[in-house]
Amino acid sequence: MLKKVIVMMFCLLGISSPLQASGFLQSELAASAAGVGNAFVATADDVAAAIYNPSGKAWQDGWDLSMGYIVDYRDSSVRLPAGVAPNYGSEPNMFYFYGGWMPLDSSLGLTFAYTPMYHLQNDWGSVFGAAAGNTSLRVDDIAADAVYAVNSSLALSLGVDWYLSDITMVQGGVTFKDRDLTSFGGHASLLWKPAPGWSLGINARSGASINMSDGNQKMTIKLPDQIQAGLAYLITDRWRLEGDVQWIRWSSVRDMNVTSAGTVVVSNPLNMRDTIAAMAGLTWTLRENTQLRLGYAYEQGAQKGQGFNPLIADQDGHRISLGGGGEAFGLHLDAVYSYTFYPKKTVSGPFAGTYRDRRQMLALSMSRHF
Repeated sequence: MLKKVIVMMFCLLGISSPLQASGFLQSELAASAAGVGNAFVATADDVAAAIYNPSGKAWQDGWDLSMGYIVDYRDSSVRLPAGVAPNYGSEPNMFYFYGGWMPLDSSLGLTFAYTPMYHLQNDWGSVFGAAAGNTSLRVDDIAADAVYAVNSSLALSLGVDWYLSDITMVQGGVTFKDRDLTSFGGHASLLWKPAPGWSLGINARSGASINMSDGNQKMTIKLPDQIQAGLAYLITDRWRLEGDVQWIRWSSVRDMNVTSAGTVVVSNPLNMRDTIAAMAGLTWTLRENTQLRLGYAYEQGAQKGQGFNPLIADQDGHRISLGGGGEAFGLHLDAVYSYTFYPKKTVSGPFAGTYRDRRQMLALSMSRHF
């Protein structure tokens, strides 16, 4: 049986070999989903469905609440002719919260979520001087969904995203700082179980424009459209395998310029491409409500080599994750550790050099069903 599971997992991973939910998207948004490499949109069988695929709540009667904490560590640098210089930007530690309600014998339910969906923390000022400077951007998402169970095998959901944004940028002798609480987007999802053991999930999220101002200075940040689709198979009562593909429209993010009276005072052109991320995850259920999880993802960086801007500084990456969950103290506890390796990337232009990156993440969550 184990041999069969391994073979099937490698078959799923094969679809990703030529291809990071990258750019400045925060990939890992819940401990249980991160444990399977974020290949979760077709499983969505716990409260993390509220952000990965709210339609999964249709098969979870009652109230569910969850809160968690993500600890990130990043080691990023660039090799120049004079030697190796570090990126002094530090990854933020982040809190998330999920909930959902599905009345017994009802076809209508709801979910809600608070997640740190986008963030940037890059400081290249010691390397490239004021031309690069340092940037701290965080965009949190408050999402709410209505869930409709069409029948025993199909559920749909429709929701809204409310983005809370905060940026501090010091670049080229200019300081820009602002918060925005008035940007919105939308999303829709479905979960379909066409045959015993099989499930198909899709979650599509629209982009949004965030308009920031600091006195006479203005900046517009474009958030990209994204679609994630997955297929899960329950091999036995103990083994579940899922593979997901995610597309993100980063090409719509053209720049992060600061303007004043219509004139660009800080220029940040971005040469971005649409990206594909492919993930696979394996779950082993030891006993009821106790799981071990293994995941892998290959994520494509959004920036092209030509026109590379260290403001974003993303690269293609391989991520492996190991996690698990179980019942304790009347709660369900989940934990995951992931390591992302980014092959070195050599770029030309004003920020020429060979960029190196490594990232480690630890996430913990506790959930309660009522």
